[in-house]
Amino acid sequence: MVFIAAFVLVLASSVGLVAFFIKEKTVVVPARGGNYTEGVLGQPTHINPVTASNEADKSLVRLLFSNLYDVSDKITVDKTGKNWNIRLKENIRWSDGEKLTSDDVIFTIQKIQDPDSGSPVSSSWQSIGVNRISELELEITLGSPYSFFSENLKQLYIIPKHLFAETPVANWRLSRYNLQPVGSGPYAFDSYETRGDGFITVYHLKTNKFYFATRPLITEFNLRFFSNAAEMINVFNSGQIDGFAIDSGQAGDIKRPYEAHNFFFSSYYATFFNQGQNLALQDKKVRQALSIAVNRRELVNEILKGSGEIRLGPISASLLQNSVDQTDDFSPETANQILDNDGWLAGSSTVRQKTIKNSKINLELNLLVPQIFFLQKTAEKLQTYWAAIGVKTNIVPLQTEDISGDIVKNREYQAILFGNMLNPPTDLFAFWHSSQRFYPGLNLSLYNNKQADNLITSINRSTDDSKRSSDIKDLHGMIAGDYPAAFLYSPYYVYFSIKDLQGIQAGLINEPAERFNGVADWYLKTARSLK
Repeated sequence: MVFIAAFVLVLASSVGLVAFFIKEKTVVVPARGGNYTEGVLGQPTHINPVTASNEADKSLVRLLFSNLYDVSDKITVDKTGKNWNIRLKENIRWSDGEKLTSDDVIFTIQKIQDPDSGSPVSSSWQSIGVNRISELELEITLGSPYSFFSENLKQLYIIPKHLFAETPVANWRLSRYNLQPVGSGPYAFDSYETRGDGFITVYHLKTNKFYFATRPLITEFNLRFFSNAAEMINVFNSGQIDGFAIDSGQAGDIKRPYEAHNFFFSSYYATFFNQGQNLALQDKKVRQALSIAVNRRELVNEILKGSGEIRLGPISASLLQNSVDQTDDFSPETANQILDNDGWLAGSSTVRQKTIKNSKINLELNLLVPQIFFLQKTAEKLQTYWAAIGVKTNIVPLQTEDISGDIVKNREYQAILFGNMLNPPTDLFAFWHSSQRFYPGLNLSLYNNKQADNLITSINRSTDDSKRSSDIKDLHGMIAGDYPAAFLYSPYYVYFSIKDLQGIQAGLINEPAERFNGVADWYLKTARSLK
């Protein structure tokens, strides 16, 4: 018995020493392996970087294709900022084993520029020339310098010329490669499943054995598609999918332990004022009062459930690097004082009035709002805030497609609650340059400031990083100080996943599909390695 007890004691001590050695001499590191399934709302239709338009397509493009920036070995720009020389990395191959060359890049750009393709990214590639120098080298020539052109290269996902060259672009919708793509990204197409009615239920992806960079740690990646968020959440709760993105306000329906990853959007929502449709809105003091009467922090906390940041201008505070004051200026008392001093007085009515050109004008506006839940709730809050300073707000809810049609095209609104999707995040040309006041421009406030125009042009053409940063700061302050809109907030893009998923680097993204930037570093398994 004594011998047995001694043996057990020695064995236990040995095990303890081994465990101590492992703990002290090794570290936990990501390991390859595992199967991950993400839930996605919608349906893939064109998994082709040239024609992809919906979020399902764009998500698959990010997983299956590579962009020009990533496959480039060297990128140089001449002093004019117009000529970009690009050399590709050696031995990059498509998932079918064929070599990726400069011919593929040129073919992709030409098809984006082809009107028959209807490419959603065609506007970024107009007036741009491209020439072949060698199998691995090409030159891109811009009509004028563009400071953010490197972002275009990061958004240019390349397609294989050897699979599409013989097919007229108008017939690409018939190609099987739209649903069975051949790419050069971290993952390769394996198979997909459909229901009897043709609804695609699941895409199965595998690691791309020809991938030029470090192969993904998760070896099997699947996308499962849903027609509504409620069903997707229920499937997550039952353990059948491992991650998904929804409106953060629906997080209360999640019953399974999860991790929330907050991505930051460069886009924002605001109430844009059309001064040509409302006499009162021509008064800068009125627009200022409307802006500072808004409790943005309350909007973020109550409408977005804390998943967002306040916006006081067109550029995110994170991009301004604390170079301007981003303190919320909410003050209904100050707003009331501004209106009092400006002659907008409350009489027997709760609505302020002012005599302009011998006519009494009510301080009243019609606010168009898309029939989207969080925007409608935001409009109701705005109505309350503005009533507190003597402004009557008539909410006009409309279907999104109705607003995006003739109403926006013809600028038929006094005020509109809408979002600006900035890409790149400091390029404000389409939204704030005076040349974009009318369709197809997106200057919803019909903002017209020549100094701002000059700054936008300088920012977009400057090759001096320091000057560009200074101009961006000045432009942000100028637009915010003119109060062409009541800037409100930027919602986070919240990605929910199982707690086992590691390696996600949540940061600034321009669109939801960019959550997959760095997907090769995601992992589910770990191992120990010697220090």
